Amino acid sequence: MKSVLGSFTNLKIKTKLVIMVVLILLLVCGVTAYYIQTDQINAMGNQLEERGYTISSYLADSSINPILTEDVIRLQQLIESTRNTQHDIAYVFILDENGEVIVHTFENGFPVALKNVNPANGEETVKLLDIENEYVRDIAQPILGGRIGEVHLGLSETSIRETVSRSIRNKIGITAALVFIGILLSFATGTILCKPLLELKKSAEDFGKGNLDSRVHVRRRDEVGELAETFNKMAEKLQSQVTEKEIDRQNVLETKDYLDTIISASHDGIFVLDSEGRFEFCNKAVLDISGYDESDLIGENFQILIPDEYKSFMNSRWQEIQKGIEKAYETKIVTKDGSLKDLMVNHRDIEIHGERKYVAVIKDITEIKKIDEMKSDIISNISHELRTPMTIMRGFTEVAMDEEDHAERIKYLNKSLKALDRQNQMIDDLLEVSIGEKEEFSFSYETIDLEDVIDTSVQNMMPKAERYDVEIRIDLEKDLNVKADRIHLVYALTKLIDNAVKFNKKGGSVEVTARHTDCFIKVCVKDTGIGIAKKNMEKVFDKFYQVDATTTRKYGGSGVGLSIAKHLIEEQGGEIWAESELGKGSIFCFTVPKAQ
Repeated sequence: MKSVLGSFTNLKIKTKLVIMVVLILLLVCGVTAYYIQTDQINAMGNQLEERGYTISSYLADSSINPILTEDVIRLQQLIESTRNTQHDIAYVFILDENGEVIVHTFENGFPVALKNVNPANGEETVKLLDIENEYVRDIAQPILGGRIGEVHLGLSETSIRETVSRSIRNKIGITAALVFIGILLSFATGTILCKPLLELKKSAEDFGKGNLDSRVHVRRRDEVGELAETFNKMAEKLQSQVTEKEIDRQNVLETKDYLDTIISASHDGIFVLDSEGRFEFCNKAVLDISGYDESDLIGENFQILIPDEYKSFMNSRWQEIQKGIEKAYETKIVTKDGSLKDLMVNHRDIEIHGERKYVAVIKDITEIKKIDEMKSDIISNISHELRTPMTIMRGFTEVAMDEEDHAERIKYLNKSLKALDRQNQMIDDLLEVSIGEKEEFSFSYETIDLEDVIDTSVQNMMPKAERYDVEIRIDLEKDLNVKADRIHLVYALTKLIDNAVKFNKKGGSVEVTARHTDCFIKVCVKDTGIGIAKKNMEKVFDKFYQVDATTTRKYGGSGVGLSIAKHLIEEQGGEIWAESELGKGSIFCFTVPKAQ
């Protein structure tokens, strides 16, 4: 049974539909034919019995007188004529009150077996008999209540059977025709039903092959249409999810590429150590800082970079790292060429695939340490030299107080003023250091006359130029309107003129010029001073940079003035640069946008 059901289940829908329709038609036709045939037989039988009752009653009434008069001939004629007039009467016989046959219509003699088969017993009775392969309804009708006899009428059911047989044959033909029509209709219906299902199958196959735009084009409102609509919704949802997953995958790849780019381009060194402290990964910055190639570091212990005097310190840090203690610290490493570098180190431990890893970020602070040392030296020098002018001022002031000669007293007081100017200059240097540290400036742009800025800057530096015996000349074009911050522009230009005066020769000159260019005004400060060596030109605008350490004491200054000037000019949309030759003076130029 299971194998039959399995075989049926594996059949195609159209085949299943045809089989089911045929079975249903056969079942319906069979059941219908059975009930119709039964009803038909019953109806025909009832009609036959009603007619038999009528005929037997007539015979019973008509045979009373012949029986009483013992007119057998008349009685025989009565039953003969009755039988001859009705084709379905098989026989007629009459029994007397004692059950003896008076007359009958049997040609071969009366069958004794019929005598007591269906006695009337005072009322009419019916019994179905099988006589010589023929079904007969024997109707027994009492005559005068059975006191003088009874009439037996045998009605043949042959016509009923023939009618039923013809009806069965007709029903079989009709059933066959219905089955054929049902097969055609079921096949057509199966085709109609299966067409969208085949489209659904094809779309599902296309969707499975990666065609996410595949949809079922079914415009129906039945279950198949609902199935197609459900498939399309499912396909849209899957397409949306696949698209989202693809976008997520692309985002992950882009993020990975982005992070790889960041890690590779980072100026900070990033590397990963395994649980034993061996390098597993390092970015380009680590290689640049250490001077090693990637093949030199991968697989090696981090101690390869640690100087001997720091190995104990780093072993302590390594133990802290393994205990989960995360704190930044400074250390030194030895590069491949043997030089030492200062590093700031941050680290964090992570777990990947059940293995402990350690990620470290290192920053090369060697230059920062040097700059800090330079600042400390500058501040120390300035602090040391602050005492010198104070001592000079005190000494000359005390002498001047005791000096009676007016000319001599003025001479001593002038020397005290020069010492005071020297002290003010050192204080200004300290203020520049503070400004250079913050690098926070607010700009208020307006249309200003650059000639006024130049005059103000020159006037600010005239006292110093006179003390240094330096002449300042101005050569300007007309209509020098610019869009800039006046205060910051005055500071930048004043600083350039200050350097030109400070590093000039006694009896030298400074020339300030302003010329129009396409969209800018170019301002240049040219001096006849000591000049700058070519190798130092790239560093003149660096913070805390000074050409010669001896200038700290000979010329003073903090080394941040030009750096601040560069920042102020560039923030206002201009450029600044320098041209110089050692021993032949320098030219510092900058541009400022014209006012529109």
